[in-house]
Amino acid sequence: MDQGLYVHAELSSVPDLARNLSRGCGNPTGFANLELGDVVVDFGCGGGIDVILAAHKVGPQGRVVGIDSAHQMIERAKQAVAEAGLQDRNIEFRNAYLDQTQLPGDFADVVVSNCVINLCPDKDTVYKEAFRILKPGGRIAISDIVLTEDIQPRLRERFQSTWAGCLGGAVSEQDYFQTVSGVGFSPVQIVTQHTLTPEELVAMASCPGEEFTPSPAEEDLAAVQGKVKSIKFTAMKPR
Repeated sequence: MDQGLYVHAELSSVPDLARNLSRGCGNPTGFANLELGDVVVDFGCGGGIDVILAAHKVGPQGRVVGIDSAHQMIERAKQAVAEAGLQDRNIEFRNAYLDQTQLPGDFADVVVSNCVINLCPDKDTVYKEAFRILKPGGRIAISDIVLTEDIQPRLRERFQSTWAGCLGGAVSEQDYFQTVSGVGFSPVQIVTQHTLTPEELVAMASCPGEEFTPSPAEEDLAAVQGKVKSIKFTAMKPR
């Protein structure tokens, strides 16, 4: 949908199952600078596309943990890993909330997330958890959805009534980065950003599909046209 998405060479290593279940807004493994042997945690792994891509980048000596609150997604992700021929790699999936991973502190080299944290009501606790499980000098690589400005409370309430849509939990860019910096991450570096087109806005607002999340009213979408961005950024936990 915008810059920083998957390239063909990457997708060729991902089974159809994981590709078809992907509802991201970027490719965090593409700008996370993953290295052989890294320990990676994927916040909101969904069908496993970023877990699979990370596993290829960190190699057999690395480790990847996928976290998702939906048990059905965890099962699909496990199936996708097997279809990718990676069942012998050090890959683990956990059915857990992102602010309660139960992983040890100073565990990971990198935390990635793809258009999921915006869905979390309490983003502060999610980023505190990411900070806690990262090793000193570890980093986050995040793709997410933000608003360029605050929107009217009643409009926000209507988007929140279909929380699964990516506008339900979206906050202003300023508030979002205040949260990231407030838990201790520094420096925040924007990789790329992109204002959603009308077509992209409709797709995101009814994610993961209109059979699950009805599209908001046309007038509500019109009210936020040009005010919704996909952002991709990195930040570090100080040593």
